[in-house]
Amino acid sequence: MNRTYRSENSLNPLKDAVKQAVRNKIIENVFKPGQRIVETEIARDMQVSQIPVREALCGLEEEGLIKSVKYTGSFVTEINFKEMYHIYLLRSSIEANVIEMTLPKVTKAQFGTLHDIIDSMEDNQRKHVDYSCTSALDIEFHRIIVNWGDIETYNRIWTMLNGHIRRFIHFAHPQIANKQDRVYEDHKNLLRVLETRDVEEAKRVFKAHIMDAFNSGLFKVE
Repeated sequence: MNRTYRSENSLNPLKDAVKQAVRNKIIENVFKPGQRIVETEIARDMQVSQIPVREALCGLEEEGLIKSVKYTGSFVTEINFKEMYHIYLLRSSIEANVIEMTLPKVTKAQFGTLHDIIDSMEDNQRKHVDYSCTSALDIEFHRIIVNWGDIETYNRIWTMLNGHIRRFIHFAHPQIANKQDRVYEDHKNLLRVLETRDVEEAKRVFKAHIMDAFNSGLFKVE
């Protein structure tokens, strides 16, 4: 239980490194929706051959972050808000399912790991640390909960969905970076509910938390 999940294939570290680098640029809106991704430029910038770049782009196409057009090239996919709604909905269902399966037997040590993350969020808020640090803690908080289920399919799908969600946040409302206090308070409340071991209430609160994040992002775009 609580096994650490690795989303990349360690047997091909060069391809994985390129894939992660390009994925991050898409998520952070450096590579913008509709922008053409040029293999030769990435290969030059990362000082690798085009083979791992091509393999990385194929992997990102499977994740839905890139679309390949025959005889034209690879392009960053547009953000589709209908798709994003269902991505958030699916993520909320995965986390709720894991909570239902595991919450009654979660240990004090496992709760303690979440408390450490909350403490770090509070510390970041007090020190006005860059939001990217708090965002990473937010992701890790939810990843740990998904890992409680020890179901590889959930881990893999959740990781893929999370890439789209991070991209949506960067694109839709980057001003969230000024709201670290809300991130801290929201996750402090999530942990409080988990520690009651009330499964139905925890499922309800987590689903509402995740879908509220989607609705907030959509409002900012509009």
